[in-house]
Amino acid sequence: MEEKIICSMSGVGIYGVISICIFVVFFTGTFLWAFSLKKNYLNHMQDLPLDGGEKNSTDKNQPTRL
Repeated sequence: MEEKIICSMSGVGIYGVISICIFVVFFTGTFLWAFSLKKNYLNHMQDLPLDGGEKNSTDKNQPTRL
């Protein structure tokens, strides 16, 4: 029943094109963002699970933990 209602609506075909365009723009944006990340930031994020919550006195850009 829903199929007949959707098919009877005019301009429904454009929704597929719009959804593909949104997907491509989002995927491309995510891809470009991932490759524009700085090496220092990636190394910092990589080491976070192994940090253990200890404060590193050599890194002054880190927020202090209470």
